[in-house]
Amino acid sequence: MLFLCVAFCFLAAWFSVDCNPSPVLGDVVVDRYEIPKDCAREAKTGDYVRYHYNATFIDGKTLDSSYEKGAAKVGLIGEGRLIAGVDKGLQGMCVNERRKITIPPHLAYGSNGAGDVVPPDAALVFNVHLLDLWNKADLVVTKTISTPKDCKRSVMRTDFVRYHFNGTLLDGTSFDSSYNRKQTYNSLVGEGWLVKGMDEGLLGMCVGEIRHIVIPPFKAYGLKGSGKTARQANRNYGHKYLEEKLLSRKNKVHLYTVD
Repeated sequence: MLFLCVAFCFLAAWFSVDCNPSPVLGDVVVDRYEIPKDCAREAKTGDYVRYHYNATFIDGKTLDSSYEKGAAKVGLIGEGRLIAGVDKGLQGMCVNERRKITIPPHLAYGSNGAGDVVPPDAALVFNVHLLDLWNKADLVVTKTISTPKDCKRSVMRTDFVRYHFNGTLLDGTSFDSSYNRKQTYNSLVGEGWLVKGMDEGLLGMCVGEIRHIVIPPFKAYGLKGSGKTARQANRNYGHKYLEEKLLSRKNKVHLYTVD
């Protein structure tokens, strides 16, 4: 056991990372230096992920940065669309987790390098912050927080509804709130006035009910996003979550009237 620990620390030092209990995925060294207390879901093959990153060489020289570009990167895990080492390093990551991924040359740009930007046989280091993740198989998820004892009628398609909401992304970033605007949101249900996920999430609600709705990107604002709302993002509503998934674990929708 002592030999194994010493050997691991030697390899970690060679890759300029600390010896710690973080997982080693193949030849990729992962340092999970900030893990959220709650992790309802981990990134896996077939998932889309949205993340910020700073990429450097082993000596610390900057290679690339999504922060400098002003936009997080969206990628698909396990389908060969990402650098092989990044693909491995993102596996098992939670939303709001931060990790350092050290990638050996053969899982980066190999012996050929990448033009004048990455020299041959260069190891790379990615500091990643995962903001969101989703899968094409995801459905709109609703959770009732509270409901009135007497519910004489629930929301159906073509109903006109009036409700309050808080909208956030999966990482907790707020994107909209009817409370802040000090006015309810009024709309028809099932007539294309709302994003598809919200249309689905409101169905079956009672007057006075509070509901949490999580909406995947493709049933929210999709690839283009909306205004300041990130593209390809999950959203929570209401207290609701809205960002390519109505995101907001604390989001709920409080329904006031159904006509």
